Amino acid sequence: MKLNADKTKVITFSRKTNYLIYEYKLLHFTITRTYSVKDLGVYLDSELHFHDHVNFIFSQCIKMLGIIHSITFNYSTLGCMFILYFTLVRSKVEYASVVWNSITSTDGNKLERIQQKFTALCFKRCFSSSRLLLRFCFRQLKLHTLHKRRYHLDALFLVQVYRGSVLCPSAFETFGLRVPVRYIRDFPMFNVCSVRKNCPSARCAYAVNVVCRDVDVFGPKTLLMKHILY
Repeated sequence: MKLNADKTKVITFSRKTNYLIYEYKLLHFTITRTYSVKDLGVYLDSELHFHDHVNFIFSQCIKMLGIIHSITFNYSTLGCMFILYFTLVRSKVEYASVVWNSITSTDGNKLERIQQKFTALCFKRCFSSSRLLLRFCFRQLKLHTLHKRRYHLDALFLVQVYRGSVLCPSAFETFGLRVPVRYIRDFPMFNVCSVRKNCPSARCAYAVNVVCRDVDVFGPKTLLMKHILY
């Protein structure tokens, strides 16, 4: 296999202030060093803060909301607005969220502005008054916040791994099934090891312990997804 030196990049993942930078060469050409790279649709920065990915999602979704605002100018059917939003906007926000859900609260609030703009657009088109609280608007439209959606998607991912629907053996390294010594009315499903807060598998295990307290994770798949996501 021949590698194209012009399309090859090198990136170092570290949060240290000073780290070793080595000059790599390919076919006598120096490989360009970068601090952010796009892999399978997700922007990975050198410190894994995912600021670049959040900015990319925000800009793409705001443009798409502008397009929805234009093409729905002559009609105000709420069902059509939802279909366009779920298909063209929210799918982008939730793509591979298990990977980058360790974002800061500032970036999380920035993403919430996307759904807030869509909610304001719905109330402007479909209701007489748009000067309402966002919490009331979400309740009327039956929308969960994007933060809650990502939290539930974390839980769904780990349940799918535990059921064998998704192959991810490394996820089992930080948690195990909790078996109580005696009968307890309410107990977490997984016992999570002491790891960093941003560890994806540990974060997903904590989400399962909260979201799936009253659900059988080995039950019918349709009922399971309905309970977790809706």
